[in-house]
Amino acid sequence: MCENEIQFVGRILDNVHGFIYYTRAEEQIMNTLLFKRLQSIKQLSIVNWVFPGSEHTRYIHSLGVMYIADKMATQLNLKINERKIVRLAGLLHDIGHYPLSHVCEFPYKKNLESFPDDSFCNQINQRVLGQIDSFVEKENTQYMEQSMGCHHEKIGAYIICNNEEIRKIVVDECGKDAPDIIADMITGNIERKDTNPLLVQILHSELDADGIDYLMRDAMFSGTSFGAFELDQLIGCMEVGEYEGTKILCINPKGIAAADQYLINKFFSYSQVVFNKHIVITEWMAEQIVNWMQKNSAFFPNKKKLEKEVKSKCSSADYVGFTDNFFWASLQNILDNPLKDTEPKIIKFFSEKLLNHTELNYVDGSEVKIVSNDIQEIKDKLFDSDTYKRLSHYDSKIALFNERKMSKQIREEQYEEILNELIKEGNENPEAEDSVTQDDLDKLRARRYMECITVKDGKKLRLLCDDHRSLMRTLYNIRLVLLRVFDCNLPVEI
Repeated sequence: MCENEIQFVGRILDNVHGFIYYTRAEEQIMNTLLFKRLQSIKQLSIVNWVFPGSEHTRYIHSLGVMYIADKMATQLNLKINERKIVRLAGLLHDIGHYPLSHVCEFPYKKNLESFPDDSFCNQINQRVLGQIDSFVEKENTQYMEQSMGCHHEKIGAYIICNNEEIRKIVVDECGKDAPDIIADMITGNIERKDTNPLLVQILHSELDADGIDYLMRDAMFSGTSFGAFELDQLIGCMEVGEYEGTKILCINPKGIAAADQYLINKFFSYSQVVFNKHIVITEWMAEQIVNWMQKNSAFFPNKKKLEKEVKSKCSSADYVGFTDNFFWASLQNILDNPLKDTEPKIIKFFSEKLLNHTELNYVDGSEVKIVSNDIQEIKDKLFDSDTYKRLSHYDSKIALFNERKMSKQIREEQYEEILNELIKEGNENPEAEDSVTQDDLDKLRARRYMECITVKDGKKLRLLCDDHRSLMRTLYNIRLVLLRVFDCNLPVEI
């Protein structure tokens, strides 16, 4: 075998990418119980209730991310060992995922409030009213922030670094530093000097292999066309740029149209699939159940127990069995256990609904849908809607509020204004832990280039939103906002 080649030992036929080839080390990881666990976690949770073809799993998505990441690594002319690391990082990036993907993760990350039965609907609606009343333009002051706490990426990073079986495979293939580098790539950590930030961007940015595969895969299996964009053109136009000594994953000007197409289709994917009214309410119901279970250590582990389980037994049957099936079994346990009379009625109501593949009924005509780049226009339309005006009076209905921005990008002049404000605050509070000084500015600017889609034109770097050839110049701050109401009448017998 040539030193500059990767030796493949087998292949898998994938619906999205065709044949995906794998190495001996990758095959060994695919055969571990921890990785096979991903075959029992659907990529799109319960989206298959609405889009029946959406049965794909985190397992095949992980193979797809490995494939895309390798195409990017090859285009960027990475060294052979870096390419091996990139492939393994793509393969392992979701190994810490929760049952039902992000649905069961959300309560662990966000620490949702729990409300009593007698005020549940009212409290939910008051929270939504608060979200709308305080809805403002929130621009990024920090980019490339590392995943922390109970985020699935942080859990996955811990498994890779501490599970003896997986760590040995990675070290034998790529060297003793590889597990830490892969952990950095997965969590978005660019702070360690031993990790090339270019590798992190391949897996953790607005133009990463993860986002590319899930857009293509979710579209294909849901039956929509939003996954269609010029993949080969996009990857073929990738280059390595540099800002003040930091390597930046860039595209050249020929890739601008493909990058625009990618961001626009991702936006449509949220508006038509992820934010479908049947999907948002079923996932929301599941989130409320998981929130109650983990806070009460009922069937689902609480935060501390989950972290302990991962750290001490990350190859045990307990964690391997933490899959979609575990979630559905937990719902049945809620309804059948001897202490069921002590459980909140709303939790039993939601559990029975989901087990019967039913949902809270949508209130016809309640939807307020706005697509705009003007925050004041969005708020005015929300305030003027009958749905908003009635919210505080609902006792047996609940409102859901969803929003999505086209891109994380903001224009350079806006960002410089933000930096000036941060410097001003830093001068006023120099002892503050997060104070920003003049010396931090280049690092912050580099982070913005790393996380967003950056165009390299000669030696000049600029984001899509600053390039006159890109549609993002006018579309980058477009937002989708959705407000809907659903009936939440509890039966008397619950």
